[in-house]
Amino acid sequence: MAEVLRAPKNHSDWYTFVILKKIDGVAIIGGCTRCGRKFFTPSMMFQYPFGAEEYLRGKFCDHECHLPTRQS
Repeated sequence: MAEVLRAPKNHSDWYTFVILKKIDGVAIIGGCTRCGRKFFTPSMMFQYPFGAEEYLRGKFCDHECHLPTRQS
């Protein structure tokens, strides 16, 4: 089950950050529901639950959404 968290992306928009996978309470994979990009926790952070989630949230906040363009 994914854990959905609201996170500010800029001043006018809110995108949704989700924790997609946890192992033993540690966030391993997170993602953006707008563009579908996934973020992965480095294995050296697996022993730090709070740090792992903050790392993923930071990656989310730093990313640029690139939505696929629609072709006619």
